[in-house]
Amino acid sequence: MQKLIKSSDFFKTIDLVITPIILANEKNAHLYFNKAFTSQIGYTIEQMPDKLAWLEKAYPDEKYKQAIIENWDMCLQATQGSIDTHVNMVVKVCCADGSFKWFDIHEKTIGENKVITFLDVDDLRDSYDDLTDALKQKDILLSIIAHDVRSPLSNIKQIVNNYKSMDLSVQETEEIFFSMGIQIDYIFNIINSLLVRTSFNRSSFKEKREQIYLLAFFNKYGEYYKELMAKQGVDFVFELREEDKIEFDSFILDIICRNLIDNAIKYSPENGKIYISFYKNDDSAELVIRDVGPGMSETQKARILSNKSSRRLKKQITDSFGLGLVMAKEILEKHNGMLSIDSELGKGTSFVINLRNTNSILIE
Repeated sequence: MQKLIKSSDFFKTIDLVITPIILANEKNAHLYFNKAFTSQIGYTIEQMPDKLAWLEKAYPDEKYKQAIIENWDMCLQATQGSIDTHVNMVVKVCCADGSFKWFDIHEKTIGENKVITFLDVDDLRDSYDDLTDALKQKDILLSIIAHDVRSPLSNIKQIVNNYKSMDLSVQETEEIFFSMGIQIDYIFNIINSLLVRTSFNRSSFKEKREQIYLLAFFNKYGEYYKELMAKQGVDFVFELREEDKIEFDSFILDIICRNLIDNAIKYSPENGKIYISFYKNDDSAELVIRDVGPGMSETQKARILSNKSSRRLKKQITDSFGLGLVMAKEILEKHNGMLSIDSELGKGTSFVINLRNTNSILIE
């Protein structure tokens, strides 16, 4: 190796390699950067004479740098006593121009020297992140659907199981079957909307934006929740104008709003009201769903808005407090929106759906 390092032919050879390479000695002093390293990562050997300089420049974030050092040292310790002294790690590197790129870094000790190679995996990492994001989004959607269809299916099952013992009149039977028809239509709408928005290879979810007239959009909930609201004496108050409209995916908006309305009905007092309002300005719009129920504590609000809590709750497909709200929050954030909660114990709760003005979300 020592003879090779002194050979000008060797340097010419590694300069032909398209993979960035560092040659270093056993004390981690840098001996040579090939041309690919200088062109792709940007540093010169004068700027980065040793490993310490590399750590300082390549990983400017102190916490990230310490994590890299600890993990690298662990990998080195694992090779002790082994013939193979090869170590590798995929890391994000700060290049000389200030950009960040992912590299699969390999270090191989040969005699008293080290060869360090940098495989550019930035595009691969981006593809991996996109795939992970798509799978996460589908996981959220499937969790929401599993949560949302349980209630109507449970209602239908209860009617079927107890139909013979109900002793219903013809009119009552017609009303029950009409109600069942609405709930079945609702389930089909969810399934069909999901199929339309799922790509042919089932690897991603396709957003389908359209103009949504808000008053007509929310009026359908009056019929869907008619029986449940009648039992609790709860009414909608739509503070909306006929001309109020946005451009958004109606399936996504439906998922979000149903989960918020479900919660509002569940916690509304007898003869309570659920208010739905719309506000807009130049760069955003707000849909507000407000109830006059018991309100939420700071702990309850934090549980819903915390990403850590959402990861835990997603694993539980139950009707427990907060699950539907967590799902609504996560799916909204995937589609240029944000959910905030204005609530105080004893004074009701307002769920605010903020839609940022990207891709013409607002329609004048």
